[in-house]
Amino acid sequence: MTLRRLIIAAGAAILVSACSEEAPVRQDEATPTALQGGQYEASWKVASVRSVDKTTPATNLKQDATGTTLACIAADGTIDPALFAEDGDSCTAKNPYVRNGRIGLDLTCKREGTSGEVRQSVSGSFKADTLDAEVSTTTYLSGPGDYAMTRTITAKRVGECPPASEAANAAEAAADGGSEGVGGVTQNKAPS
Repeated sequence: MTLRRLIIAAGAAILVSACSEEAPVRQDEATPTALQGGQYEASWKVASVRSVDKTTPATNLKQDATGTTLACIAADGTIDPALFAEDGDSCTAKNPYVRNGRIGLDLTCKREGTSGEVRQSVSGSFKADTLDAEVSTTTYLSGPGDYAMTRTITAKRVGECPPASEAANAAEAAADGGSEGVGGVTQNKAPS
């Protein structure tokens, strides 16, 4: 019986000593205070789209559609709304918050040929040169086609922003029916 007590005591001592060790501290990457300025390429996917007025949604995007967009983030961290806008929309940003690894902003957009507003709420996180966000869209149109949509967006810095003259040429090409939007190239892909 003495050997049995000795084994039990030794086992208990091992368990107690194992519990006294501190867990290793995980060293996370420091949270950036702002996004690095430059040109960003955003890949997006439509997570959901639904009519809110029982008519066909007034968007070319469908469930599971994907695409990419190019837009610039200024050196001061100001994000070009074109990074989140639907192709062809002209948007202004309100209430921007881009600090300490978090992004939040509201977009109010106008769409050519449509009366009313397209409102988007952007919420997400970022590291120095990447961002992940969810964009929730709700429309307030004067006619039929109101919809609610959610898209997920992942963007990464791909270089410096083009000079202002190149950006103006891109905007002019968009006005002439080209494939470049105000913020850059937008490619929409139908679901596979």
